[in-house]
Amino acid sequence: MSTFEAAKLGAVPGRFTDLEAAVNYIAGSPTRDNEVRPWIRNVDTNAFVVIGGRVQLPKGGPR
Repeated sequence: MSTFEAAKLGAVPGRFTDLEAAVNYIAGSPTRDNEVRPWIRNVDTNAFVVIGGRVQLPKGGPR
């Protein structure tokens, strides 16, 4: 099982035991130009799942 870290504007990043909880934490968070929050990172692989509120495709995945 993976651990996820999530951050939204104006808040300290939190840790979650599943992706759904991390997504719920940042859901509805505002975004700003040139801002990376809200984001979600898989702590175990150090890969970002969401940056600036946008889902990140895995490297080598479909474009």
